[in-house]
Amino acid sequence: MARSHDDIERYILASNFSAEQVSPGTWVLRDPQWGGAQIVVHHTDPLVLFRVKLFDLASELPAERAVKLLRRLLQLNATDMLQGAYALEGNAIVAVEVMQAENLDQNEFDAALDSLTLAIVEHRDEFLAMLHA
Repeated sequence: MARSHDDIERYILASNFSAEQVSPGTWVLRDPQWGGAQIVVHHTDPLVLFRVKLFDLASELPAERAVKLLRRLLQLNATDMLQGAYALEGNAIVAVEVMQAENLDQNEFDAALDSLTLAIVEHRDEFLAMLHA
């Protein structure tokens, strides 16, 4: 059974994050522990997309640090981001999850949010430390 915007909104409300619907099928989630980061949830049948911008890369980032950072992102893609991935979007490092809407349930929805919360709370600090080392 295909999930509707109402189903996704119900999952969001059950997740206990602060949420704002910014357009039909698109919500922005916030939490104080995320340090200003926001998770965007976008439902466009047949998918539910989750995205969070972690930080911008400085254009003057030394090549050695960039290689170290990108290597670490790829390692985490293989271990911690099993359903999602870290990506480069313009000059921003983002984390994304994509789920099939058709059979999405609350547990799967929460797992996607948990994965992105891990990226925000634990990995982002590690990445920022690498950039400023």
